[in-house]
Amino acid sequence: MKTYVYQAILTVDSEGGYDVEFSSLPGCFTYGETIAEAAEQAVDAASTYVGALLKDGLKVPEAQFNDPADGELSMMVAFSTDESYIVEGETVSAAEAARRLSVSPSRITHMLDSGILRGYRKGRRTYVTVDSIATRLADAPKAGRPKRTVATS
Repeated sequence: MKTYVYQAILTVDSEGGYDVEFSSLPGCFTYGETIAEAAEQAVDAASTYVGALLKDGLKVPEAQFNDPADGELSMMVAFSTDESYIVEGETVSAAEAARRLSVSPSRITHMLDSGILRGYRKGRRTYVTVDSIATRLADAPKAGRPKRTVATS
């Protein structure tokens, strides 16, 4: 897995929050309600963009660094990615995944971050693969305490 560094340009959105674009990655953009969220979303957007290029066998653009225009903020975004970052298959929203697994939506985020589920974030929305939900349902531990095994002699 290779590490990449690109410049992200943040602009204040007219409805609040921050729009994020990458001059070196045409068409790669995202949004965050705060600068911290915009930075997190920028990492995910750039990782997805570069991962998709790698998966399709396309050339990854060289990073360019420019001075931001008036009213813009600039940040460097570093991330590691490869073609495995791209999630394929049918997906459902995080809310639907939470309903299917009988957990809270925040638990879905934790399960994605820990690798229990597969999915991706696009802007403010999170999507989970149907296959990873089915696998979790099949392998999920049952509620309650584990039964104590009794040794027989």
